[in-house]
Amino acid sequence: MTSSNIPAILGGSPIVRNNFPPHVTIGIEEELAVQKVMKSGVLSHFIAGDRSESLGGPNIRELENMWAERFSVNFAVSMNSATSCLFAAIGASGIGPGDEVITSPWTMSATASAILAYNGIPVFADIEKQTFNLDPKDVEKKITPRTKAILPVHLAGHPA
Repeated sequence: MTSSNIPAILGGSPIVRNNFPPHVTIGIEEELAVQKVMKSGVLSHFIAGDRSESLGGPNIRELENMWAERFSVNFAVSMNSATSCLFAAIGASGIGPGDEVITSPWTMSATASAILAYNGIPVFADIEKQTFNLDPKDVEKKITPRTKAILPVHLAGHPA
């Protein structure tokens, strides 16, 4: 076995020698919006029950309405985390027992866990050396009659 075949963690040569450069997307506009919400004292305004407050506060509703309008859809739902969004997206797509979902192995556990929660089968495709995103050529090789979806993971500001 040559040193190029040995994982870096076991003494081989690392593929990536430098950290990814930061991709800062938060500016003064976002900072001012957060300050406005913080000063209002109402972070979500969520109150469980069958009443309008259970839909969130004014900022949440405004955000959801803006997204729905921007993407010409009837509804947009904000959530507390990307993990919650993954679980909701897999459920909304109708993934069920035995359905294959092609995804990346280079991601956090929530990606595969969301698929597994609906009894789907995560199928891992290889990633590109430059971006660590899904390799489209390998994705194509993994498609079978049981493939119901492809779930890409966008890393470090690089869309898959």
